Amino acid sequence: MKQKSFFWILLIAFFGVLLYAQTYNYGYSGDDGIYAYFNRVTQKGLDEWTELFKYGSMNFIQINPVNTSIYRPFTLLTFAVEYQVFGEFNARNGHSLNVLLYGSLLVVLGLFLLKLCERKSWPLLIPLLILALYAVHPLHVEVVASVKSRDTLLASLFAFSAILLWIKWEKNLSIPRLSLVGILFFFSLISKEESLPLIALVALIGYFFQQKSVWESIKSTLPFVIPALVYLIIRAIVLDSASTTYDSKINSVIYGLTGGDRLATNLYIYLQYIKLLFFPHPLSWDYSFAQLDVQTFKSPIVWLSLVFFGGLIYLAYLGFKSRNVFSFGILFYLVSFSIFANLTTSLIIGSNLGERFLFIPSLAFSFLIVVGLYQLVLKYQSSKVKLILPLVLLPVILAFSWKTIDRSPVWKSNLTLSKSGVETAPKSWRTHVMYAEELRLKGKEIEKTSTDSAKAYYEEAIKEFDLSNEILGKEASVSQYLNALGEVLLGYGDTLRAVKVFEESVKKNPAAYFGWFKLAMLNFEEGNFDKAEEYYLKSLKSDKTEYFPNYKNLGLTYMRKGESVKAIAMFEKALEYQDDPSTKSTLSYLYSQAGDMEKAKEYQTADSTGRSVEEMTFVFTMSEANGAFQRNDYVTAVEKYAKCEAEFEQYGGAEKYPSFNAAYAKSLLETRDTLAAKKQFLKAYKIDPKNPVVLTNLGTIAFLKDKDYPTSERYYREATMANPEDPFSAYMNLGSVLLAQRKEKEGLVALEKSLEYGSNRAVLGNLYLINKSLGNEERMNYYQNLLNQNQ
Repeated sequence: MKQKSFFWILLIAFFGVLLYAQTYNYGYSGDDGIYAYFNRVTQKGLDEWTELFKYGSMNFIQINPVNTSIYRPFTLLTFAVEYQVFGEFNARNGHSLNVLLYGSLLVVLGLFLLKLCERKSWPLLIPLLILALYAVHPLHVEVVASVKSRDTLLASLFAFSAILLWIKWEKNLSIPRLSLVGILFFFSLISKEESLPLIALVALIGYFFQQKSVWESIKSTLPFVIPALVYLIIRAIVLDSASTTYDSKINSVIYGLTGGDRLATNLYIYLQYIKLLFFPHPLSWDYSFAQLDVQTFKSPIVWLSLVFFGGLIYLAYLGFKSRNVFSFGILFYLVSFSIFANLTTSLIIGSNLGERFLFIPSLAFSFLIVVGLYQLVLKYQSSKVKLILPLVLLPVILAFSWKTIDRSPVWKSNLTLSKSGVETAPKSWRTHVMYAEELRLKGKEIEKTSTDSAKAYYEEAIKEFDLSNEILGKEASVSQYLNALGEVLLGYGDTLRAVKVFEESVKKNPAAYFGWFKLAMLNFEEGNFDKAEEYYLKSLKSDKTEYFPNYKNLGLTYMRKGESVKAIAMFEKALEYQDDPSTKSTLSYLYSQAGDMEKAKEYQTADSTGRSVEEMTFVFTMSEANGAFQRNDYVTAVEKYAKCEAEFEQYGGAEKYPSFNAAYAKSLLETRDTLAAKKQFLKAYKIDPKNPVVLTNLGTIAFLKDKDYPTSERYYREATMANPEDPFSAYMNLGSVLLAQRKEKEGLVALEKSLEYGSNRAVLGNLYLINKSLGNEERMNYYQNLLNQNQ
């Protein structure tokens, strides 16, 4: 009989594992990184494994580490071992281990249920159906398909293994056996603390199934209480005391509520959990504000929840003395769920609702459903129990199995997970912001190869960020995500709005680094060097500033302001934080400009580029010239380009700096030195005879300055064939020079061609006059009408 039972348990466990086979190829998603690739200790394998036991489990993450909140060293140790064995973190290993742990847990639970049901002399079908219903429940997807939820799987496996052995050895609990039970439960707690309430489950089993008195049942929990006390003492010693980090409704709508509103909101959430147990659709990885919001007793759902849970508690009370199994099932559910119930301010969890929180309570649910149905059928059709129970539950098991298979691909990646969130929880601010963040990261990745393709992702990300902020309200927007929105806006090309967003970010959180840094960079790019200096100095005083880029950029700012002494000081300060060849090259240039050639050579020698001091001087002068050109500071650009001209060929010439002659020529033209500009444009023409900008400028000089119309015509005609950015102007210019040579018919063709790309009154006027001189009255009237319409 035992072999047969174990075979069926293994078969159900195998089926449960099979539902998650597809997760093998999934990547990391959600919070997986806090235990794996964002964790500075587990990424070193077993090199620093003892640190995992000395500090809180959030102390090792690379983003905002804190020595508070949770203590789960054993779970982290398994990740360190994984890294040590496989060399690098690979999501496949994590998913495979999760599925293996889930299968192992199902076997332990099957044996556990078998032991309980034997006490009631129930047929084998009952524990098997309970196990099957539990194994396929879609609410488990978040635990099994998320690598990070290894903590829940380990805690459950260790806890129920301890309880199983405790039941098995009930009448012969020797010291070694008691020790093993205690050790297993301790390992459960250092995997994840959510198994603490299972101490009460042990007492319930003692009372309802082992027929012990209340006091004896409580005493029987001693093998579990002792390791729990040890864990809590260690936890208190290791973790820093801190006020809750969940200080606004954007993390938990319960925060700050008191009295009736708190009770009403909790009751509403409790009923949502019950709904998901019976009807797990739609499912979401997040239920943040305003997917769930504050409730009052004006809501009929709150009253329905009050009646429902009041009724459950009353039924549990009625059946307690008679040791009714329904009373056990109800108390099992309430006890296992209690740690997530937001019962006190200190126990508020950082989530309104989480499907993972029902991982153990769903076992109580499965127990109540199967046992309840069994008792019902036994009362009316006792002879057909083994037929009716499978017939009733099989459709549910199949439906749950399909939902589990359908749901798990959501956890394939952060992008698939976040996208599903906006579909199933569209009112949650967090689902929108996380989807936006994933779109931003995807856009940055694509931007490396295609700027235009990336813009589609940025555009979608902006919409999602805006939806998130709309849900939160303007006053509650999160500065961290305002910075992300600013980054996306820059990628999309909306610099004006990006600046406003960064300004809003620093207004909300003036101690944060990133907003000030980005504002400084943007002002630097716009040539507002005084503002750039101001913002860089503020970012240096902010929390968690990144000193190297800050000092380096501040040095560049002082360079542009002509304050070389300050620039040198900032660059040298930057080198205190990071050894950087380009910074050393800049210092070499600055010292050479200051006449300190000894210092210049010191930094030049250390420069891995191998450039001489003279070449570095040339490079930086060229950089200054290009910067001035981009800012439309043509006087400075001419001055700097002129300094570069003598050594231009020596340091790479047109091959290395292909835009030099064209930019120099344009700067000269803007400063009204047409003769010099022409010389540079002719050099640029030799380098690239199909550059439409160069051709247009040469044509214009020949037309307006030299009055050399044939030459001008040649350049303008070549410009029209060089794929110009402004084909309207290109054909208009060609038409104009043709008219200047009295080539009316050719000019007519060129000007009419220009109308395919744009229009203005000068072109329309010329076309009117050409057709008039050619005697084409119909076309003359046509252009006359267009002129009248464009007045």
